[in-house]
Amino acid sequence: MKPIAVVFVSMFLVGLVRAAEAPASVAELFVTPENLQIVRRVEKVDVCILRHIEPTARPDGSVDRSTERYEETAFVSVPDATAKSLRELLLSGQTYDWKAGSGGKRPQFYLRLRFHQGDEVIAIDFCFMCHVLSVTKKGADLGHANFGHNSDLFLQAFLKVFPNDEPLKHVAKEAGLPP
Repeated sequence: MKPIAVVFVSMFLVGLVRAAEAPASVAELFVTPENLQIVRRVEKVDVCILRHIEPTARPDGSVDRSTERYEETAFVSVPDATAKSLRELLLSGQTYDWKAGSGGKRPQFYLRLRFHQGDEVIAIDFCFMCHVLSVTKKGADLGHANFGHNSDLFLQAFLKVFPNDEPLKHVAKEAGLPP
């Protein structure tokens, strides 16, 4: 009976550690007020599609995750109305499911949205398969959150920028959005 109790306690503690790492608010997601200001007072918003490059296999058959990466397509300017919608979604606490775990899924990001203010840039990567976004600044991870509550609104906004992108249209169709 003791080994079972140890397993349950261990699982509980791991859950607590993961919950402690996850942000509980928009302010925590962006880490500092300065990062939030970049998004709030943005001068330019652009977006690109990310092409996932699979990790290579080592001679022993294991996977070398250090070779996994994303290649950016050319960035496209986001129209002002769409940029405003995206900014409002990202800054709304109602967008996120703060208590949701990652469910063990490894995100495969498809879009990178960037907010520019002078030389400062906040980048946000979106995975529509697991409804996770990742916020970075100068390549450093700031945080990640589940955006399941408003995933349809994000999809609709990005379809305005990339109306002919087949993978994005496919995800929208699977989500039940009209063509």
